Amino acid sequence: MNWQIPNFSQLEILQKSAFNNKFFANNYSAVNSILYQKKFNSKIALQDGWIFERYEHDGKFCFSFPHNIEGHTEKIDTALKLLFEESKAAGSSLLFHNITITEKVILEKHFPEAKITPTPEYSDYIYLTENLAKLAGKKFSKKRNHIHQFENKYPAFEFEPLSDKNYAEVLKIEEKWLTENSEFALETGTMQDLLAEKEIIHTAIQNFADFSKICGLTGGILYVFSADRTEREGIAFCLASVLSDEITDIHFEKCIAPFAHDGGYAVINQEFAKTVKTCYINREEDLGIEGLKKAKLSYYPEQILEKFFAEI
Repeated sequence: MNWQIPNFSQLEILQKSAFNNKFFANNYSAVNSILYQKKFNSKIALQDGWIFERYEHDGKFCFSFPHNIEGHTEKIDTALKLLFEESKAAGSSLLFHNITITEKVILEKHFPEAKITPTPEYSDYIYLTENLAKLAGKKFSKKRNHIHQFENKYPAFEFEPLSDKNYAEVLKIEEKWLTENSEFALETGTMQDLLAEKEIIHTAIQNFADFSKICGLTGGILYVFSADRTEREGIAFCLASVLSDEITDIHFEKCIAPFAHDGGYAVINQEFAKTVKTCYINREEDLGIEGLKKAKLSYYPEQILEKFFAEI
């Protein structure tokens, strides 16, 4: 198979596949395929109308589930056979990472011997956009309280959609956030991940025009004003893209201290949700981090999209 490093010339076809297949899983995002290439040493192959993706996970090469660019499924057996032969020739098992439950069923049908393991830490949290935008009802009372706390402490604030006029502010906030979290990252051995995130965010901003045109890359910045409203400071940002016609994928959402402790995350989450046109929002996985899991559950997801690991 003709494996290539994902690049911007393939962005349009990746996005076309995402729409035609009505993807909800963030690992099939066209934006993520480009942005995370370096971190996961990923490559893609386009063959006979199918998209194949290969990347490193836990030191082993894994595959994404193959998808037809037009959304067809009737020749999936041929596509899977190609990957099986590829792995066999390399003398290794055929490994799939981040497959959905629908894809799990297909694999079990074609490979009854497959060993399939749930990976809940990679499950996606899917929300109704209306719920995140309105935060209506008793179950969201704590979120509204967080927002009121922020409003009381910072009565002058505004949310500004991302544009070429405020790109630099995103990078400034990211730099502050990284500085604040560096000590903990060094203690826990996660500094390389944070540095990779920084590089990914820079790449997204530097190529915002292309990502925005093809994949609906969007986002926003939360500002607070000085008492006399003569100065403002960017204190939080989010980056997102349209994953498919029903769902928007939030790639990053960051808020610097002390604003984060005063409800900044709740504010930018709601303000951005108000601008989203799709029915659903994917806030991605919790990576098995208990605090992150608790935060994502506190917004009452409409669905937790299960993911699995398969070995054949």
